[in-house]
This record gives sequence, structure tokens and C-alpha cells, in this order.
Amino acid sequence: MDVDKLLTQEFARRDAYKGLSDCYKLPEEELINTLEGLERVFETLGSEARSHIALVRSEIKGREDVDDLKVDYARLFVGPYNLLAPPYGSVYLEGERKVMGDSTMDIQKRYAEVGLTTAEFFKEIPDHIRAELEFMYFLIFKEIEAIQEGSFENVSGFLLKQRSFLQDHLAIWVKGLAQNIEVHSQKNFYRGVAMATRIFISEDFSEIAELDISEPTAAVSLG
Repeated sequence: MDVDKLLTQEFARRDAYKGLSDCYKLPEEELINTLEGLERVFETLGSEARSHIALVRSEIKGREDVDDLKVDYARLFVGPYNLLAPPYGSVYLEGERKVMGDSTMDIQKRYAEVGLTTAEFFKEIPDHIRAELEFMYFLIFKEIEAIQEGSFENVSGFLLKQRSFLQDHLAIWVKGLAQNIEVHSQKNFYRGVAMATRIFISEDFSEIAELDISEPTAAVSLG
């Protein structure tokens, strides 16, 4: 793959993670633009997640539709009582609905290794679904910078961080989150977003797991 094609793909991967992250915040009217952007990047990537985003986008036409999602959002992710779909990785990785466990500490370590603290880019517990999706966005952003600078050793380094993070965290527990959303959501919107999230992360992890990143220049052949 030449550098221009590689950049097109990596820009799309980056924007896919950011768009999915935005789908898990309190719904506001900009959600409509988020869905339109997600549909475009999934089309660029040839992702099966596109059809699920296209379906939910067709049902969200204006502020009234967006406002209708807020009750379901609170039921699933906020409470105040029992969370039907806890958005925290440690709940799924460590069981017993444990928050801020060893897996969360590992995530904080990974954030620190690239010079990030959670407060700098996200005001939530470090293993919240939005924080982990935005961390992948950040790693791909840094990878793109390295590609543009011609620093393919750094490209390989950021790809390795992406693969490790997906393997140890996001690609494991997102399945459990998606299942809870599919069972408990009262709106097709969150079911569709959950399915798109699970599919895209599975696809992305499969792609990156097959890369030979042992050689700095191998990253140029991504895809």
C-alpha cells in the first residue's frame, strides 16, 4: 500500500473510533452529524458496521428523536440505581461489577506511557468505553503523525500499542457490553451502535493482529 492510501485508511480508522466514542456520550443534536460521519468512514473501510449505523441514522432525524434517546442512555449507562449496561471495562474483565480494579490500573499505565492522563482528554473513569475508544483514536492520530514524518519505526511502535490495547482490553470486553445493550436497550439506536462497535473492533483487531510489525517498514503494508 502506498503512503497516500495508507493515510486515507488510517484517517478513517481514527475517525471511526472517535465517532463511536461520541455515540456513547449524552445524546445531543450533533449526534446526527456524528452518525453521518461514521457511515462515511465505515464505507471507506469496507466495514460491515456501516449497515448498522445507516439503519439507526435513518431513524434519527432531528432534536426530538435525539431527546428521546436520553432516557434509554440513562437507564443503560448512568443509573442512578442498577446499571443495565455498565460502560466500564473492569466490570467485564474482573467480574462482580468491580470498578477501578487491576485492569483499570493497567490502562492508566498505558495512558501514562504515551504522556496522557485521563483528565486531559476525558472526564470519566479510565476504562469507560468512551475513554478507551478515544485512546485508540489518540494512538492512531500519533501513528498518522509518524507516517507523515516518515518515521516508520514510530509507526510500528504505535501499531504495536494499538494491537496490545485491543488484545488485552477493548476487543475482549466490548462483546459483553454489546450483549447487555442488545438485551436491555429500549431503543433500536443503542442496539445498532452496540452492534457496530462490536463488529468494527473485531474487524480492526483481526486486521492489526495479522500485521508483521517486527520491521519498521512493515507498517507501510497495513491493509
